[in-house]
Amino acid sequence: MYSISIGYVIIALIALIPIGATAGLFAKRKKAWFYTSATLLVTIALLSLFLLAYQASFTLLQIFRFYPFSELMTAVFAFLLIAIDALSYEYSADFISFSLFFGLSITGMLLVVMANSLITLLIGLELMGVPTVFMILAHGRRHIEAAIKLFVLSALAISLLAFAIALVSVYNPTLSISAALEASPLASTGVLLPLAIVLFAAALLTEAAAFPFNLWVPDVYEGAPGHVTAMLAGINKKVAFVALIEVFFSMILYFGYAFQPIFVLLSVATMFFGNLVALVQTNVKRMMAYSSISQAGYILVGISASTAAGLSSSIFYMIAHAVMIIGAFTVIIWLDGKNIRTVNEYSGVWSKNPLAAFSLTVFMLSMIGVPPLIGFIGKFLLFSSAVGANLLYLAFLGIINSVISVYYYARVILSMYAGRRYERKVRMADIVSVVVITMLVVTFAFGIFPGPLMHATSLAGNSVISAWPAPGAP
Repeated sequence: MYSISIGYVIIALIALIPIGATAGLFAKRKKAWFYTSATLLVTIALLSLFLLAYQASFTLLQIFRFYPFSELMTAVFAFLLIAIDALSYEYSADFISFSLFFGLSITGMLLVVMANSLITLLIGLELMGVPTVFMILAHGRRHIEAAIKLFVLSALAISLLAFAIALVSVYNPTLSISAALEASPLASTGVLLPLAIVLFAAALLTEAAAFPFNLWVPDVYEGAPGHVTAMLAGINKKVAFVALIEVFFSMILYFGYAFQPIFVLLSVATMFFGNLVALVQTNVKRMMAYSSISQAGYILVGISASTAAGLSSSIFYMIAHAVMIIGAFTVIIWLDGKNIRTVNEYSGVWSKNPLAAFSLTVFMLSMIGVPPLIGFIGKFLLFSSAVGANLLYLAFLGIINSVISVYYYARVILSMYAGRRYERKVRMADIVSVVVITMLVVTFAFGIFPGPLMHATSLAGNSVISAWPAPGAP
């Protein structure tokens, strides 16, 4: 009973974010709205963690579903959105106007995470994507190209998703995600459901920026304002993976493991494409865009395993990469503001600001998978789950890609500690330093003491698996 009441409170708080942002637009109180939005997000995160601690599982209004997976991801995204809000406060030219679109996007993200209906999922992804386009446009005409390309990608993904939902309604008229697909003669002989699965995969992998659905993603990352890029890489793409897990995992299990080879192929192609193209980049922001694509391939390793351990490891790495990439982009944004953009221009950053050099080094080493950082734990879990699912070759290819990534990360790290020396140090803004240090603490804390996060992700993964019938069940 208490859990259901808390669920209604969380939904009410989520609804308050865009309403409050609209009120803030008229009040023109930048600092007041920043603290208000941060308070709302902190409250949502804490209430979600409370539900997770009690492993609460229930649905509300038939369109929202609270269970360990959605509770964990709601808490994580709420925490990360506070960091994005802080960066927006510092870098957005018109924070109040920006917050209106940001508030709508937050609502869409959390709708996707808690969706119990395919229609809710569709609305959530649309509400996340379209305001993000306007968040880019709000920063001036020089960002128009990035906004248009993001709009086209989002429109393509939503169109494919809507078509897939129309097809799957033949088998599941309620469009409920929590209800397993009902067996029928069409399910085994028809072509509509397999076609729907292909469209679901194309739509959600486009949102997640997996190969070969990553068209224009590096252009968008490079052309968007830095804090929006951090949100896209750290949160938007992870929300797409949440949708992929919620929707696609039921279909994988319903058909047995018939689609596992496709995920394996996508995982390998995404890892190699992202890493190999990143090798030849000189602009650090663009390099990190391709790096993010390769990281999507690592997340797909656990999903390819199609086991509880694999799913839990993917969830762990989703969270780990979100923290790492937001921290890295926070430093890159700050350096971009100092007209430091290419690998060569990163020369001597250590003497300009030791915190910037140290933190970016840590985040990059963590993405490589160096202990004792959160990225190492994430990759260890991913590759272990692949071995456990008899996908030893996938784990081996993942390790090979981690080795490839050393080259382009090392170029940036070595450049920061070598070359020119700046005589005068430059401080980061306090709010930017807080974001960087917070992400550093999380990166070290869950690298050295991963137990609590591993337990939470295990609960989340098991809650997804237990919702569906056994593989190949009628």
